[in-house]
Amino acid sequence: MTTISAGAIDRVTKEARAYHHPHFTGASAGQFGRLVFDFRPFTGAEQEPLRPIDAWRDESLAPDALAFIDAQYDEASRLWREAACVAALKQATNGAASLWDTYSRARADMDQLFTSLDSKPDTHWRAAVSQLVAAQNKALDAAVTWDRKGLEIATVHEGYHYVELSRADVYEAASVDPSEWVVGDFYDYQSFRRGPLARDLQQHIAAQREHLRTVAALSGDPHQA
Repeated sequence: MTTISAGAIDRVTKEARAYHHPHFTGASAGQFGRLVFDFRPFTGAEQEPLRPIDAWRDESLAPDALAFIDAQYDEASRLWREAACVAALKQATNGAASLWDTYSRARADMDQLFTSLDSKPDTHWRAAVSQLVAAQNKALDAAVTWDRKGLEIATVHEGYHYVELSRADVYEAASVDPSEWVVGDFYDYQSFRRGPLARDLQQHIAAQREHLRTVAALSGDPHQA
């Protein structure tokens, strides 16, 4: 934490004016003399703020002016990283809500068809099972598609893991509600052939099909499953 007396801020601000970041708009002394910087908002599309090397060759700058520049660029870099993370998350989540809705509907249809089998007459069993299998495949395709989007989102989290904002804060800044989504860790997607949503769904489908085989075996009609 860089501190500076209120009386010195105007002097070092003027002394360092040739080296201010373009987004810099001012500085003030906060609680306990902590240096507080003001910047125009970053979008994340700007070049990452880099300390001006020439400042450390400028013999006219006093040590506190150099410390002021150093602290200013630390803060500018932090704000830029946060803005870049939010911008990347907005890009990664573009279209995510629609993909999740597609999966959710397909999953609900699949589960409804499975539940309805209990009330199907034997004469309609095979047709109902065929519909269920089609619904299972449709739901699995939707899950695979979602996992591709989930990987995009996880890649952003991994690429900006050093940002001080929490994931919840980044989502909020990006105006995104991920509360119902399944997004795994980046390395989770790298370690398995399928993503986490598709893997979970495959387990449910396997359980449904095992139930059908059991029913067919106990009813004495191996063709029903």
